[in-house]
Amino acid sequence: MDIAWGTDAELTDEQFYNRDGEILWIKNILETTSKGSPPTIMVVGIRGVGKTVLLKKIKKELEDEYLVCYTDLSATSGYQMGKLTEMSIMEDLFDFWVKEFRGKRFPTAHKKLSKLLSTKNYGLREIIDVGGYPVPIPQSEDDYKKLSKFVLDLPQKAFEEHSDKIKGVILVIDEFQVLKDLGGRLDAFLWFLRSVIQNQKNVAYVFSGSLTSTDSIIAKIAGGEGAFGGRMLNVEITPFTEDTVKSYLEEKLPSLIFKEDGFNRFYQCTKGIPYYVNTFAKLLKKDDPLGDKEVKDEFYRTLPFLAVDLINQWGRLSLQEQTIITKLINEPLRRKDIAEKLGVTTGSLGGPFKKLQERGLIKSQDRVYTINEPILKAWLIKEHKDKGVFPFRSI
Repeated sequence: MDIAWGTDAELTDEQFYNRDGEILWIKNILETTSKGSPPTIMVVGIRGVGKTVLLKKIKKELEDEYLVCYTDLSATSGYQMGKLTEMSIMEDLFDFWVKEFRGKRFPTAHKKLSKLLSTKNYGLREIIDVGGYPVPIPQSEDDYKKLSKFVLDLPQKAFEEHSDKIKGVILVIDEFQVLKDLGGRLDAFLWFLRSVIQNQKNVAYVFSGSLTSTDSIIAKIAGGEGAFGGRMLNVEITPFTEDTVKSYLEEKLPSLIFKEDGFNRFYQCTKGIPYYVNTFAKLLKKDDPLGDKEVKDEFYRTLPFLAVDLINQWGRLSLQEQTIITKLINEPLRRKDIAEKLGVTTGSLGGPFKKLQERGLIKSQDRVYTINEPILKAWLIKEHKDKGVFPFRSI
């Protein structure tokens, strides 16, 4: 079947569908890099909407003419270990660049990079040889600025050395919302990043994250007073429309047959989000007309599969954070109303609310809070209905 699982991060040409307009727009903007006028682009959208597969497709289509480096900050060692630092970001980014240089077969030899490191006067504890390429291990935090500037300068230097082979360099930084883990150091990191890349003439930057255009980190990066001061070009990837989902399923999965009310229920359950569309479609019965009731029953049966990532997130929340979410299941509430229900002061909820919003689990509009993930909400309702209690302690 030419339909991917929702968890697939890279699709074949047969599996990829739609997004032609977004791809064409982003590619056309990135092409200005070859003219010495590289753009900085921000691609945002809710979790599961298809940003990563879109960016990887663009990378695939451009990498014959450009040096394209794709990095996923959520997969870096620093973030996974809960110890994201500016230094760990630079170390992982260096590794990503080395892999791309190797893929392009650029002669970035060990001796040459070692010489660059020594002339930059780094305090290095050691240089580890990985497949013929050096990975610098800093001696102290004082070396961060020197090392980071060296790493961020690598793409421009690569272009200057190999301009006869490539038209420019493109760095894609995916899941950039994890930079929130830097806490109070985030602003300084973003301004330093800007100070280095604003003078690069042949390197384009694409930031992407599971966010909406109203998220606080976007203001820090692209807002009027943000590090990039409104210079970023924003692209928001939205869920598929009903017509797009219907055409997609008819073309890619003709054995999935809906009655009219069955498709309406399917779209209501998935909200047109490709992750849920693909996963739910793969799990539904085939060659049997599905009406509203059948789709609804299957939706609740398969919720643990649809919500697997959200269930993992739920399990990592504190009891207070979990309780806040359950209080929002029946209706939107203001913070003071939630505080009253929990028997605490509104001030004590600042930290939990910030964490839940940063993870995209709740959102606020006009100071009224709601659950931002309908699949999580549906799973919690099902758990409470089946077991008589919310899964606070075990899943």
